[in-house]
Amino acid sequence: MTAVSAFLTQHEGILRSAVFFGLLILFLALERARPRRLQHVSARHFVSNLAFGVLNAMVLRLALPGGLVLLAIWFQGTYPNAGLMAWLDLPLAVEFLTCLVLLDLLLYWQHRLFHQIDFFWKLHSAHHGDRNLNVSSGVRFHPGEALISLIIKAGAVLALGAPAAAIILFEVLLNAASLFNHANWSLGRLDGILQKVIVTPDMHRLHHSRLESESRKNYGFFFSGWDTLFGSYKKQPDTPHKDIALGLDDMPKDGFAATLLRPFKAPASKS
Repeated sequence: MTAVSAFLTQHEGILRSAVFFGLLILFLALERARPRRLQHVSARHFVSNLAFGVLNAMVLRLALPGGLVLLAIWFQGTYPNAGLMAWLDLPLAVEFLTCLVLLDLLLYWQHRLFHQIDFFWKLHSAHHGDRNLNVSSGVRFHPGEALISLIIKAGAVLALGAPAAAIILFEVLLNAASLFNHANWSLGRLDGILQKVIVTPDMHRLHHSRLESESRKNYGFFFSGWDTLFGSYKKQPDTPHKDIALGLDDMPKDGFAATLLRPFKAPASKS
């Protein structure tokens, strides 16, 4: 496990880039080869969504230079005996797994609260405005939401005293899961099998429904068990997946400018 930690730390940049662009290209190809829904995603729409990924990367780098990884390195170097992991004193492999599970649980509740608190929902609704859910939707988040998420995750990193390599692995998995879950591709029967362990495209697509009875379900990012445990799991939509009305009724336009301005125009009602 020490060798894995060293590899993750030494090759962080290339690993992040390789996973992100590799999966982006792979899922884009699968969307064309095995689409789950018949929908037209224009080049303008695709580029608009990706622009949010670029904008958020810049904003977060300015807000926290070095990101969560450098924060974890600084904290462990300055306070080596602080944080939950230091208190538990677990084997490194167990420590990694514990951090991944707890951070994923944190994101489940963060996501759930972003649907239940008006201020947070106005930011998060920019993501839900996409009526053509596809792999690029996985990076379509408002910078305001990205900043709040960074603050929450930074607090978790300090509370856990998580090793830097575990944070790298978590962020790589998080980005991969976001691309995977939003991709418009069919896994066939495998989707239902995988849902027992991880969040799948069908499971997450239901969450993007315009129906509140569905958008208030399936909040998970990676592990699907949180939704089952906390009573927010819904296996099948009320209508077939090909007919789910995606997006928001009050957001007919979801280009870059409309999405960026969404929090200032969003109604107080939550989805």
